Amino acid sequence: MDAEAKKVNHRHVELAQKILDIATERGMSRGERLPEQALASRCNVSRTPIRKALQFLAEKSIVTAEAEGGYLLAIDPASFPGIEDTAQPAEETELYNAILRDVSAGRISDSQTVASLQRRYAASRNAVQNALTRLAEDNLAERAAGQQWLIKQFAISGDAVAKSFEYRLSCEPLALTMPGFRRDIAAITSLRQSMEILRSMTESSFDQKLFERTDFDFHMLIARSCGNPFMSEALSSHHRRRRSSQPPVHVNAFRLMQSNMEHIQMLEQIERGQLELAADLMRVHIQLSHSQRPRLAGRGVPPVFKIVG
Repeated sequence: MDAEAKKVNHRHVELAQKILDIATERGMSRGERLPEQALASRCNVSRTPIRKALQFLAEKSIVTAEAEGGYLLAIDPASFPGIEDTAQPAEETELYNAILRDVSAGRISDSQTVASLQRRYAASRNAVQNALTRLAEDNLAERAAGQQWLIKQFAISGDAVAKSFEYRLSCEPLALTMPGFRRDIAAITSLRQSMEILRSMTESSFDQKLFERTDFDFHMLIARSCGNPFMSEALSSHHRRRRSSQPPVHVNAFRLMQSNMEHIQMLEQIERGQLELAADLMRVHIQLSHSQRPRLAGRGVPPVFKIVG
C-alpha cells in the first residue's frame, strides 16, 4: 500500500511539472489562474489527477488556493528551475543507477530479466520492475522477447557522448531548415524570458537548474517545430534521454552562460525567419558544446550522464 502511494505521488509530481511547463509555454505570470478543465484536456487526464497535482504545487507554495476554489500561480514560471522529484523511492533510484553502472562497466550483460536483477541486487520484484519502467520511460531500456529486458548499452557506452553530438550535428541544423518548420511565437517568447533571466546572472550566481530546463525546452522546441513527424519523434526521444541524465558534477558556469547566449542568438534568427542562419548557429553551438565536454565531465557515472548544452 505504501509503495503504491509513493507511485501515485510520483505521477502527481510529473503532472505538476507538466502543468508548470504549460504555464511557461503560454507565457503565464504570477497571479494568473490555472484552469483545471483546460489543463486536464491538455494533459489528456481527468480533473481529479490535475487537482491532486495542483494540491501538490500548493503544498510547495508554487500555487495558492483561491477561497472560492481554483488555484493561482504564486511564482513566475519563466524563472522557476523545475520541481525536484523526491517522491521516487530511494531503492528504485539506487537500482536505476546501479543497473546502468553495471551494464556500462560490463559487469552484467545488456539483456536481463526481473528475476536475474532481483538476485543480483537483493531487491524486491516491485522495485526492480519500477526501476526498469523508469529506464524504459527514459528510453534507456525496452522490453524484449519473453521475460527479457534489453538495456540500451549504446546509450551508456564510453563513446555515447561523442556519438550523441555526432547525431545532433547531423539532425538539429537540418530540423531548422525543413520545409514544414513552423515558428511557435508564444513558446519562443516564453523561452526567451527564461533565457534573459539567465543572461542577467553572474558566473557565481548562475542557476544551473534553470539552465538545464531552458536547454531542454529550447532543443525540444526545435524538434517539435520541424514539421516532420519522424524527425520530431527521433529528436524528442534523444533529448528526453539526455534529460534523464544525472546533473554534471564539475560544471564550467562560464560555458553554460555562453551556451545560453548561443540559444538566444538562435531564437532571434528563428523569430526573424532566418532559418538557414539559425541552422549555421546551431552547428557552431553543438561543436562548441562538444569541444568543451572534457571540462564538463564528472566522475563515477557513465559518460552519457554528463551531456550539457
